[in-house]
Amino acid sequence: MHRFCFKRGTRFRENQTFWEMHQLLATGKIQFLSDTGEVLNLTREEVLSRWLSQTWRVDEESLGELGKAVYIVTPRDLSTYPPKLQEIAKRRLYYIQAVAPESTPYNPTLWEKLIATAAEACSDTNPPSASSVAEWWRRYRQTKSILKLIPSNKPANSKRKGQQYRIFEEVIGAVYLTEQKLPKLVVAEKIHLAIHQINNGLPAEEKIKPPARSTIYRWLEDLQQDIVDTAREGAEAARMKYRAAIGTVDVKAVLRRIEIDHTSLDLHVIDLQTMLPLGRPWLTKAIDRHSRLIVGFYISFSPPSTHSVLQCLRRSILPKEEWLARYPDIKEIWPAYGIPHLIAVDNGPDLHSEGVELACLDIGITVLFCASKSPDQKGSIERYIRTMNMGLVHRLPGTVFSNPTERGDYAAEERAVIDMETLIHLVTKWIVEVYNVTPHRGAGGRPLDLWLDSAAKEIIEMPTDPQQLELIGGIPAERTLFHYGIELDGLHYNSEQLQMIRRRFGKNIKLSLKYYADDVAHIHVLDPEDKTYLRVPAKLPEYAQGLAREVHRLIREHARKKFGEHCFAPRLLEAKQEIENIVADALRSKKMGVRKAGAKTVLHDSEAVLKGEDPLAKVRRPIKQVKEIPPEELPDGLNDDLPNFGSEG
Repeated sequence: MHRFCFKRGTRFRENQTFWEMHQLLATGKIQFLSDTGEVLNLTREEVLSRWLSQTWRVDEESLGELGKAVYIVTPRDLSTYPPKLQEIAKRRLYYIQAVAPESTPYNPTLWEKLIATAAEACSDTNPPSASSVAEWWRRYRQTKSILKLIPSNKPANSKRKGQQYRIFEEVIGAVYLTEQKLPKLVVAEKIHLAIHQINNGLPAEEKIKPPARSTIYRWLEDLQQDIVDTAREGAEAARMKYRAAIGTVDVKAVLRRIEIDHTSLDLHVIDLQTMLPLGRPWLTKAIDRHSRLIVGFYISFSPPSTHSVLQCLRRSILPKEEWLARYPDIKEIWPAYGIPHLIAVDNGPDLHSEGVELACLDIGITVLFCASKSPDQKGSIERYIRTMNMGLVHRLPGTVFSNPTERGDYAAEERAVIDMETLIHLVTKWIVEVYNVTPHRGAGGRPLDLWLDSAAKEIIEMPTDPQQLELIGGIPAERTLFHYGIELDGLHYNSEQLQMIRRRFGKNIKLSLKYYADDVAHIHVLDPEDKTYLRVPAKLPEYAQGLAREVHRLIREHARKKFGEHCFAPRLLEAKQEIENIVADALRSKKMGVRKAGAKTVLHDSEAVLKGEDPLAKVRRPIKQVKEIPPEELPDGLNDDLPNFGSEG
């Protein structure tokens, strides 16, 4: 996947006009120059909005090195160097100032006298030569930074020393990094023996000098200790030894580590039309480890899966302006967007899948599958779950609480009045206006402030084409291309572009593709020559449009039982209507589990809400009359549009 970031020289194409990123203004806006000489100043949010709507398309030819990236950093200062190096730099600056090169041109004789006078004044018995001071001045004159006078201090790595260390590496693999736990002395003895055997027959000038025992011990101390412990103590013992260290990951900037986790919300959600509880949905959320800012979430009735991880990741990468535009009452900003360096997720079988790994490999994201029963490896997200339950979920009607003993006589199902769309609104509002702006003790400030401060110094990258983000949620597969197209789950997908691939190769070839859990209306097929994805529609659009794959599989199975193995389009449409009737009955069932299964079947989730869709509307049967609840009979706090969260400590 190609990426772009806000750097000088990046170009965007708008129809036939090119806009080139020129400079970052003091106001925080970015100045663009068109190829016709026009000037345009935009905020990052305005640029991302044009990119997301594809009004502006990234000119990939302008993507090059990041040397001219528009970002602000604070370089290290002198105090970060060892005292010895600081003294050397100060001494060199002292002699530069003594000869005053800007007013005294280089003259070895004159400079030697000035250096001798300066050395006498500071009681330096070993003054530098004029040529040395001239070299220091050459390095210092351009920036006038004392850091230029810090010696590089790179240790000489002679050929013989390299040979010694190579022998050391061979010996430790065979002797030290084993379960025998042999002492360091054995390593020294084996190294000396190996060198003695190599030196036999070599001329005196080529013989390798054995390293001192203290040197070998120092090399052993410099080894990666967790790898040493894993080899000598065993993997489980090493994991337990470093468990606390893993739980305190030190991340220096935003998007370096995003933690993703799942929880079943302690809340019953209702179907707004029938007013019947559908059950407790699952929340998948992502948090930035450095700032503790929530960067995205996904809610559905399906348990944790590859699909939920990838949907949450997609929402985390995308800008949030269009999301927040649905809720005018939310006044705070939510600036989280960008491709993360690493995501940390659970190690469950549903998540440890090829889909997650391949999607992240394509984007360039490292995946860390945390060990089971090790919540400390995702400490930030685990703490967030507790905070959200106490700060939001347990304040809403219909909560079931975390501990059964806390419920008492509270009838959660009878009190439930929160539908899916309201839940998305509430969660978004609580994240943006409560959690993200509340000081976090562990992070040392408000997550929003920490994000803004770090993001201003970082290069935040995005996919060059926003449509590539749809591929994140795609499930990889391989199928053979025939004259009728590609068959997947009994549906045929075909297009003129797809058949051009077949004509190009002259045979039925196997192609890589991606299909989607939430929609069978299209797939993406990889062109084996151009290495680009083609969007290929289903040949039954009136049947496939907006149909979840799990529902299609139910319909297909139902049609097989009723009409036989080979059924035509009219039969599928008939079976689809019968399945919709079954789901409608499930949504009105008296059993909670049946209603939840019905909501899960039609993929009732936060993604559908954000698209402005209501999957349940497709399967509901007409209801003659819905009893409205008078405002005075609602539980406290529900007469308003949103509950009052109160102040957060």
